Amino acid sequence: MNIYLILVTLISLSAVFTYINHRFIKMPFVIGLFFLSTILSLVILSERWWDSGRYMETRA
Repeated sequence: MNIYLILVTLISLSAVFTYINHRFIKMPFVIGLFFLSTILSLVILSERWWDSGRYMETRA
């Protein structure tokens, strides 16, 4: 992944999170963005418990 793709992905995620916050959650900007980013991080980290067979294959 080159740096341009990483930056575009992060900016796009930030825009989507800001829209969700503004439209549904209605928290202040920074708090809402932090809240949604934390939830996404927890979902990504907990993914290894969803399908432990695939996780074990990638670790081996």
